[in-house]
Amino acid sequence: MRSAGFPCRLAGCERAFQVADQSSMDALKAASAARTAHEIADHGYHHVRLEEERPASPYLRARPKDAPAR
Repeated sequence: MRSAGFPCRLAGCERAFQVADQSSMDALKAASAARTAHEIADHGYHHVRLEEERPASPYLRARPKDAPAR
């Protein structure tokens, strides 16, 4: 069973990498880096980040191309 933390992204692998200090950004980055190192060393897996979509918000409406900027 997986425990809290960053789980390995490969299906079937049960490893998870703990964030030592929940209030520390450095601890979060270290756990993420440890997971990435494990995935590369043990599985030869390189994660490819998906293109991010802009959040849907009524305040981010697209303005017509011919409309003047505010």
